[in-house]
Order: sequence, then structure tokens, then C-alpha cells
Amino acid sequence: QTKCGTGCGGCISTGPVKGIIASKLKELGIDKKEGLCGCIPFSRKEVFDIVKVKGLRSFKDILSATAEGREGRSVCTGGCEICKPAVASILASLWNEHILEKGRNVLQDTNDRFLANIQRNGTYSVIPRIAGGEITPKMLKVIAEVGDEYGLYTKVTGGQRIDLFGAQRRDLPVIWKKLVEAGFESGHAYAKSLRTVKSCVGSTWCRYGMQDSVTFAVRLENRYKGLRSPHKLKGGVSGCVRECAEAQGKDFGVVATDKGWNLYVCGNGGARPAHAQLLVSDVDDDTCIKII
Repeated sequence: QTKCGTGCGGCISTGPVKGIIASKLKELGIDKKEGLCGCIPFSRKEVFDIVKVKGLRSFKDILSATAEGREGRSVCTGGCEICKPAVASILASLWNEHILEKGRNVLQDTNDRFLANIQRNGTYSVIPRIAGGEITPKMLKVIAEVGDEYGLYTKVTGGQRIDLFGAQRRDLPVIWKKLVEAGFESGHAYAKSLRTVKSCVGSTWCRYGMQDSVTFAVRLENRYKGLRSPHKLKGGVSGCVRECAEAQGKDFGVVATDKGWNLYVCGNGGARPAHAQLLVSDVDDDTCIKII
């Protein structure tokens, strides 16, 4: 009747809805179960800890290890659409092995299997990696040609990449083949992993630039690309305190000084915005990377 959760879902994932329901259930004397799903009677955090402590590396082993829970025994042996992708994400972020190997391909969301984001109309968006936002005219031409050939809607993203919308599933292999042959790779825009390291033009072009922010951003993005994590990761590198790359609103951000780089961590620009915290000041490239 309230239509709660039928829009973007933010009121459930980050809003007060879960707390309201839990409070009401408690008033009614109903014990609210915190299990991930009917298959695994533990919360996601608890599953993460179990997998980490026991060194589990397969979905079968995880189901077995979590079968004896608060309800006595798991009611499922094959998994469901809730626990499969959750376990796939936990395995990937803990062990960083190839997500499609050792039978893990059947656990992945559609997006991870097709290297593309499914959209509300059933088509897919394709986002090739453009490290640091740096791209050549030749590579831009390839994106334009692919967009024209397959009738795709194109948009520059907030992460300094180019998104190709409207791709049919049957066309994805050929689209990726054309992009890969031109030197592109997946930008992991569909995954819980490093997305982008945004940069300004830095000292190469900008009269205010203190350091070469583009080169450092490209280095950081290529270093951490493909790294899976419990949530998506974003970074930024700004060439001066004017902060055109918004580095202090990222998970990790680097801002140039006349002596090197200031490193900030734990920023966020999502549903719960947070200003990043200064971790270390005036360090060189290698030291900054070592700390990150």
C-alpha cells in the first residue's frame, strides 16, 4: 500500500525502512532472522568472516560450512538468486581469483558474465576502460564507429569514460571483439571492483598544476584495475588544491602539493556523502602507492 521500495530502492538499502520493520517486529514479539537467505542462516558480514577464517574457496564448501546455523540446518543445497551472487562477491574480494573459474561462473550476476550492465529495457551498456580519462583520437574513432554500427546511445560518464547504451546481448561478443582489437578492455562498470581513477589535466597543461596528475592517475588505475572488493572502489588524482578531480570525495584520493602528494581515504559521494580524511602529506609517487 505504501509502494515502499518500488522506486530506486534507496529507502530500503540506505534509508530507515529496515529499522522501522525491525522495530515493529520486536514490538510484536517476532524474532527477526538476520540470515542472508533461506539457504544460509548467517548475515553477509558473518558469511564473509566464516569464509575468511576457514579459507573457503567454493560455493559448495560455504553451503556446507554454514548449514548448521541458528535454525539448525540450511534448508537449501543448491543456492538461490540471493546467496549465489553474494557468495561470488565474497570469494572474489577475498581471494581475487578469476571470477569465472572453478565453477564460479554460475554464481555471477548476468552483468559479470556478459561484461556489460543490463538496463531497464533488457539491453546492455558497455563501458570500456579509459584509465585516468586519457584517450587518443584513434580510440575515440573506434568507439564512434561501434556506436554507429550498432545504433548505440553514447554518454560521457562522471568517471571520465564513454558509455555505450542499448547493446543487444547477441551483439556483445562482437562489440567487445572490436573494442579489444582497438586496445580497450572492460572497465568493470558492472562489478564490485575498482571503477575509475579520475584526474584533472595537471601540470602538463594547467597553469595551476603542481604535479602530473594524469600520469599518476593512469598508473594507479592500471595497478588496481580488476581488483575485486566488497563494494565498488573509486579514486581521484588532482593536480592542485583546486581539486578538479574531486579526489577528496573518493574511496582514495590524491591531491598534489609542491612537495609531492597528499593522500586522502574513506571519502564518498553516494547516498551517504563523506569527506575523505587526510592520511599522509607530501609523499612521492612510490611512497603514496605503497601506502595505498
